[in-house]
Amino acid sequence: MDDRLRLLIAVALLGSFALFSWRGLGEAFRERGRYTDALGLIPAAATPLRFAVPSLRELAVRYHLEPTQATCALCHIGRESTRQLNPFGRDYQTIVRRMLDETVAADSPEARSIFQLNVAQIRQALREVTQDGLDSDDDGFDNDLELLFGFRPGEAESRPNLKPETLLDYRARLRGLAREGRLETLLRSGVRVGQDELPARGTDLVSKSSVLAYWGFTPDQTPLVRLERLALYKAALHQ
Repeated sequence: MDDRLRLLIAVALLGSFALFSWRGLGEAFRERGRYTDALGLIPAAATPLRFAVPSLRELAVRYHLEPTQATCALCHIGRESTRQLNPFGRDYQTIVRRMLDETVAADSPEARSIFQLNVAQIRQALREVTQDGLDSDDDGFDNDLELLFGFRPGEAESRPNLKPETLLDYRARLRGLAREGRLETLLRSGVRVGQDELPARGTDLVSKSSVLAYWGFTPDQTPLVRLERLALYKAALHQ
């Protein structure tokens, strides 16, 4: 085998390896790109694998929910083992059943449940149940608004002490900031939440009480969303 042939073989092998690597990298980036939150940003935190229910795990990632607050009570009434659903849970169930009817044979012996959905179907179902304008509990705030800013979409009494128009404006502005990349830039700079009512001057801490008040929480309400995320949204709107 002469040197030219060896060179051609080496180039061919390197080219094949580069193409394979590039395609694999592309798949990784496409998968990463699909794994976004409600504003279209790639979540900064890792997937909260501690959630046993895939639908709940994906909802927690999509809206940056506080793990201690992201429970089955988001869809269910009473104890987590109950079959009774709140309005948000019923809307989600309707979407899931339609998807299962499309993918599971009518004579299948398997009982239809949310555990039969794959990740892509779960994300699609969550996009549908949180589409703009869908207000499961009829409290004047659509499901996406409530989840985005930390309220429960299946409980009418869980709603912000603000006008719906105010939060609609905030959401529209945040979506614009996300598209422009400004929200992600601010996210990388870091926004910290402190416990003090009035943080010391010259610090980058945002007081917990000011964040809660800004988003219309009453003293007896606990947000579903991580405080750091609510502080980020507040800071972005006041840039």
